[in-house]
Amino acid sequence: MEKTNDKITNKILAIVFDVLSFIIPVIGIVRIAKNGKGAIGGKIATSIFYCIFWIYSIFIIYALFWTFYNSMKTDKAFYENMLSLPQKISFENYAEAYRYIEYNDTSFFGMFVNSLWFAAGASVLSVLMHTITGYIFAKYNFIGKEIAFSFVLFTIALPIVGSLPSQYKVIYTLGLNDSPLILVTFLGGFGGNFLITYAFFKGVDKTYMEAAQIDGAGRFCIFAKIMLPLAIGPFFALFLLSFITQWNNYETAILFLDNMPTLASGLYQFSELMRFSDATAPHMTYFAGVMMSALPVVLIVIIFGNKLMENVSVGGIKG
Repeated sequence: MEKTNDKITNKILAIVFDVLSFIIPVIGIVRIAKNGKGAIGGKIATSIFYCIFWIYSIFIIYALFWTFYNSMKTDKAFYENMLSLPQKISFENYAEAYRYIEYNDTSFFGMFVNSLWFAAGASVLSVLMHTITGYIFAKYNFIGKEIAFSFVLFTIALPIVGSLPSQYKVIYTLGLNDSPLILVTFLGGFGGNFLITYAFFKGVDKTYMEAAQIDGAGRFCIFAKIMLPLAIGPFFALFLLSFITQWNNYETAILFLDNMPTLASGLYQFSELMRFSDATAPHMTYFAGVMMSALPVVLIVIIFGNKLMENVSVGGIKG
């Protein structure tokens, strides 16, 4: 009966998060659309947006805090009272997580290194390719541009899971699995990064290009020496957001990097082992592993949080 109640509670919380994840951007868009400073509609939309935002933030912060303080408990203390604070601070679970969480004989530190090169490499190539394609679509006219842009939007709208069979076939046929060369796959495809770079370059005044062309600058020179410097700040923020996304990307690691696992795939496997184990499974060790895995992301937010807030707006990236 208790397990059933826990499942119901988890489903309710999942629904709440899904609803809030949908409502927050919608309210944000409504707020922008209203754009009515002093208007009653604009004030109401703004108030609703901030209320939902703070409720959502409290859920997220509490979930992180709950995981953190439980990671310092023993399993016995956790099952006695999941909501109580630890009676004494102990980092023994962190030491156990470092020793015991592994994937195919790859240690915790090895998975950390794999996560680092995978997230950094994938983010650099993704931002680079989307910057080039976004710039071309925003600033140049060519035959079939409208059709090509419509096709791009269509591919973005497709569920990611729909491309997995073809992606699986291509990667294994070319032998890119279990190899750093898998990063080349991030040079293809379109996503939210493309729309952001497209919107940014679309908003750059044409006079920059016209002045450079008068001075005899070629297309590559204009892109490299004028457009890219203008976009350094916003695209650095885009890189950080992409890095966070790829750091937590366990699907690619599980499917294609079986011998080069990342922390995300290692924690996923450890959680699956706990699901099918008895009540003596080291759940607090898993919590400690989650907190250790989240540390780089937390540091990024702490160090670069202000830069992210300066360059990211509700509608995208701004210069």
